[in-house]
Amino acid sequence: MRRLKQEIYFPIIVGIHLIFWAIDLYFYNGSFTEVSSDTLLFGEMTNENWFNFSRIFGEVLSSWVVTVFAANFLMATRAKWVEKIFGGLDKMYLIHRRSAIIATVLIIAHFIFVPRDLTAFTPGKPMGFYAMILILIGVIVSAAPPLKRKIPYSRWLNFHKLMGIFYVLAIIHGIMVNSLIKELPITRIYVFGMSFIGIGAWFYRAFLFGLFNKKLTYGIVSIKSLSADITEILLKPKDKALKFQAGQFAFFTLPQISKKEQHPFTISSHPLNENLRITIKNLGDYTAKIKNLSVDDTAIIEGPYGVFSSKYAKEKEQVWIAGGIGITPFLSLAKDISARHVKLFWSVNSESEAVYKDELMEIAKDNPNFEFSIWQSNENGFLTIDKLNTEDLDKKAFFICGPEPLKKSLMKQLVQKGVKMTDIYDEEFAFR
Repeated sequence: MRRLKQEIYFPIIVGIHLIFWAIDLYFYNGSFTEVSSDTLLFGEMTNENWFNFSRIFGEVLSSWVVTVFAANFLMATRAKWVEKIFGGLDKMYLIHRRSAIIATVLIIAHFIFVPRDLTAFTPGKPMGFYAMILILIGVIVSAAPPLKRKIPYSRWLNFHKLMGIFYVLAIIHGIMVNSLIKELPITRIYVFGMSFIGIGAWFYRAFLFGLFNKKLTYGIVSIKSLSADITEILLKPKDKALKFQAGQFAFFTLPQISKKEQHPFTISSHPLNENLRITIKNLGDYTAKIKNLSVDDTAIIEGPYGVFSSKYAKEKEQVWIAGGIGITPFLSLAKDISARHVKLFWSVNSESEAVYKDELMEIAKDNPNFEFSIWQSNENGFLTIDKLNTEDLDKKAFFICGPEPLKKSLMKQLVQKGVKMTDIYDEEFAFR
């Protein structure tokens, strides 16, 4: 499976722009002139031609902003084809958040560098300034963890939807002001084409998403406390059942907790099971309320999402590594093995935390191609690749799901031992 990770995504965005700008500027024979312009830091320009650093750099920055936000709105649609490009919705949302922060920095840099035409007033000039301020506020409110925790989810979501309006203001600003982009054919088509894709994607997500993404209604048939902070919920479809693949997750709305708030949970049951199972660990205010649910309560489900599947490396032997509650996708995958041989290592602080030990041991007993081991960090220390006692690492595929420190550490060790990044598949645990 090809995955467009952030290490590739950002260079592609930058590279495409530089190529288009370089070609257009090389062949440009126009007479764009700074008749009377000024910049925030570099003073005034009078009758200066287009070939100046402030003009070119300032507009390159603006074109990056336009296309990065357009791609962000496209990612927010949760479209399946977009999800496959990025290797899963979890990866996509991390890129979405980080690129929005980068875009705000680019907006500020654009405001500092780009020359402002002083020859005539157009509504586009103040509109650009207001759009910048509103986008900055929107990104801060949307991305800053303290604000996200304090603002009720429904209000946060409604404000987040306004980002599309702020984006439209920025596009109108770009159309109304005098710019070099308008005279460069390839860059102009690319930038304004992406801008309209972004507007269309935002409109779809804000107003049409509910029409094309039907949600399914399930009823809770059992709630089981597996430990002090882990709860297992079994759900039965009230009408149509969710079709999913092993390792995927879905967004759950639990009206008894919040009628509007959605949370992603991995489906830990197998696709052929009649009932749907999710396993939830108490990690915050929302999950702490899970204990208040009762049998016969309703759950609204949207999905499925995710591409964390062993089928993408089925020709290789595989090593699965789970950390804590990161075992959930492997509970489903263990009953749906498509690889030649699988070793699953479950890292927990103590064996008492391995609440699905018996289930996994039973699967291993019935399937000779599946091995299962528990790693107790309180007795054996932190799990490392050397401690796996696995040979020919470079010939295997690795699937990792767990806390970010564990995942990063293991991935770094694997790369150092010659394992290719294309043979490492990870689930963004923090997305949960």
